[in-house]
Amino acid sequence: MSSLERIAIGVVALAALCLPWKAQAAVQVAQTDIVSTATRLVSYRHQRHMFVTSDGRTHALMNLGTAAGTDGSLYLHSTDDGVQWARQLVLPNTDENSVSDGMLTGDSLTVVYQCSDGIARMSTLNYSSATRTWSLASTSKLPRASTSIAAVNPSFAVDENGNTWLAYVQEDSSTGYVMIALYVKAAGSSTWSRSSQSYGYSNGLTFGSDKRSARLVGLPGGIGLMYSVGPNIYWAERPLTGTLTSTWNSSVLMLSGTADNDPMSSHFSTVVDGQNNVYAAYTDAGVLYLRIRNAATRQWTAQTRITGNSTSYPSANPTYAQLAWLGGTKVALVSNFGSGINVYQSANSGSTWACTTRGVHTGMSGYFNDARLEIPAFPGATAVQVLQQYQAFQPPADGSVVPPQYAVSFQFTPSTTSGGCQ
Repeated sequence: MSSLERIAIGVVALAALCLPWKAQAAVQVAQTDIVSTATRLVSYRHQRHMFVTSDGRTHALMNLGTAAGTDGSLYLHSTDDGVQWARQLVLPNTDENSVSDGMLTGDSLTVVYQCSDGIARMSTLNYSSATRTWSLASTSKLPRASTSIAAVNPSFAVDENGNTWLAYVQEDSSTGYVMIALYVKAAGSSTWSRSSQSYGYSNGLTFGSDKRSARLVGLPGGIGLMYSVGPNIYWAERPLTGTLTSTWNSSVLMLSGTADNDPMSSHFSTVVDGQNNVYAAYTDAGVLYLRIRNAATRQWTAQTRITGNSTSYPSANPTYAQLAWLGGTKVALVSNFGSGINVYQSANSGSTWACTTRGVHTGMSGYFNDARLEIPAFPGATAVQVLQQYQAFQPPADGSVVPPQYAVSFQFTPSTTSGGCQ
């Protein structure tokens, strides 16, 4: 990409697809052996928890709460079939609130994660295809401005120059201030520097009551940031030239969202394809939306509705959308839809979409509405594993009881043929 231009809201909208869900072809999900006491079993959507190694195996970081004992809660698992998951290792200093974001390079996985002591950490894990096991190579503490700050909900990215960027929600117990903090570590350096830029600053809030999250995205010649403050979602970016800690370009409002009581709902999913187009999916007020940042024009398309709205399909309530790049111009988008799971695929960089698969829970008991989904962002050209977290029963509105958490799974293959969804 050449020098960055000001982001403008695209005026070319994709054709909205209103896809009825009642008549969709069904693929029965399979019960897995995963059990957790943590509601953040696979959260959040903007973070990446599932990966495919060079031998084709699928791996996932899952929060088991106290179900796996007292050594920690955030475990790396591996599977061949999506049903049986081998517990590999636990990340230190994690509890039921810990969430993570990972990046796989070859068979080396770098992970940043939220810890029980308020410090975010970065670990490197190495995979051996010969022994089919993971080992923990290193762990380091990530920076924070003071010991009164809890580093929450971290994500990171490495730009094309090898600089590492870190974002997390900073909660300061001494002042009540909360904001999204940014740090950068220059290529070849071991020192983190605080960016002069921060987002979503406020005080006087109960921590966690006003949703915030941030996803760093590598761009040709630059770095981007998608972030949410309350129900709203924004985009900002900056070039890699100049001082890395200097101010970013002005933010663009991506979504003026609808307030709700779901602490997970504003969290979006992003993925970058082989042409450096950036895809962003999110749900709001019962509708699933998509926007695409075109690499050539450096502009975002207008907000596009992918599914029918809540008026036409009152029980649809799409939630927890997740994106994956399938190679070339192929992209997949997975979302809850009603009590099932819809898979939408595009073979032309998001110009048109087809609903190819619908996962259903025939004969299964449990609370599947608002269930969280996980797929690998870069699964390759083979069958893609979908994991859906669900609860044993609908939790009370006051959150006084956390039901046991389980997971089901199914697979889909890259395709542009509608699977009966229409």
